Amino acid sequence: TPVTEMLLDTANPKRDCSGLAEDYKYALTLLMKAMDELDSPEHKPNGLDLSIWEHFCLARRNKMESEELVKQKALTLAEMQAFLQRRMDDNEKIKSEIEDIFQELTWLQEEKMKLQLNLTVQFLLKQGQVELESTEIPDYTDAILINKSVIEELNCSIMAQGEKKIASMVECKDFSKGIFQLEWEHKKMRMQIDDLKQKARDIVRLPISKDRQLFLTVPNYDSRIAHHISVKEQTLGIMDKLHKKNVKNCQKRIKELEKCISLKEQANYELSLELKEMLVSVSERRHIFEAADTQHVSGKIAKQRYREILKQKHLRGLVKEQEEQFDILQAEVE
Repeated sequence: TPVTEMLLDTANPKRDCSGLAEDYKYALTLLMKAMDELDSPEHKPNGLDLSIWEHFCLARRNKMESEELVKQKALTLAEMQAFLQRRMDDNEKIKSEIEDIFQELTWLQEEKMKLQLNLTVQFLLKQGQVELESTEIPDYTDAILINKSVIEELNCSIMAQGEKKIASMVECKDFSKGIFQLEWEHKKMRMQIDDLKQKARDIVRLPISKDRQLFLTVPNYDSRIAHHISVKEQTLGIMDKLHKKNVKNCQKRIKELEKCISLKEQANYELSLELKEMLVSVSERRHIFEAADTQHVSGKIAKQRYREILKQKHLRGLVKEQEEQFDILQAEVE
């Protein structure tokens, strides 16, 4: 049970692919060790034939291998899903950036239209005559005669006020132009800031090797490089001598191991001959024992074989269903 939990935890798509592979290999080695321990004859039930026990161990190993194959496929599917999720996240980021760019472009177009339409225009109109509403001659009985100098002074004051008003209008116009100019410069500076930030990011992301860093920082670069090259050559000479010495020692060790291998092979050959003789004697005794217990054990063996056949059929059906589900999931991922 702990091994299966570890394998299920490795199917998490948020984990690194290298970590998944390492965890899976470690769990597979633990599982194989456990299966080897379980397949040992020490765990065989009392009264069970060794051939039946070996057949049962083989079926159990095939079942575990099929389950591990399905879990490995699930791991690959999880890795593919994680890769697809990362690509979808990158696509969403790119879409958001494109939407921001479009919004900025629309805002610039609106500002351009405002600057083209909202213009200050001054019209010069000629002085016209005053028209009366009726053709009747008005009554001048209550009229008052005023000196011409008073009218001229009044006209002079009106003209002075008009000139002041025109000056203020010109000042307001210049001030509004200055505001538009400052806003344009502010936008220009913001765009320059964004451009410089992008260039700084590119410079930071640019990979600079140690040799280039030394070339940029160290004043006497050529002398430093020559010194390093001489030191490297000395170290390489020393390492070459040590390597030759290690090679000689390894060759001596290989010769000794070859002698030991030849002795072990001869001993194994003798043991194999003894094993053949022992197997012949064991097979003769087994035939005698089976002839005595055939009638008693034949019913139990038939039932056990029938159960094993049903288990194998059920496991094959589960494997087919899991393969079909895996094919469907793989098609959806693609």
